[in-house]
Amino acid sequence: MLDAILAGDFPGVDNLREQAVTVRARRGCTCGCGTIELVGYDGPPDGLTSVPDELTIVDDAGEILGSVLLLTTHGQLSSLEVASYGDPLPMPDLGHAQLERRPGTVLG
Repeated sequence: MLDAILAGDFPGVDNLREQAVTVRARRGCTCGCGTIELVGYDGPPDGLTSVPDELTIVDDAGEILGSVLLLTTHGQLSSLEVASYGDPLPMPDLGHAQLERRPGTVLG
């Protein structure tokens, strides 16, 4: 999921790709969703404030169930947040995820 979101082209993505090489995942939220925390990167902070791309989660019929967002803190990878439009969702497989740019995102 992390690599899929970082496949896009946006300001700061190269720094996040470098972080992704050494970052580790650990259990995040306790609500039952598949959110994971990303830890272990000790490099300098970057000016990146948000990641414009997300993965839209769909079911076998193509209905949208939620999304996976990559969150950063001071330009460092923070978590893969699983947001659902109903019951909490586990981390989906890539076959049920589509990369999209959030509407209204302005890249500078």
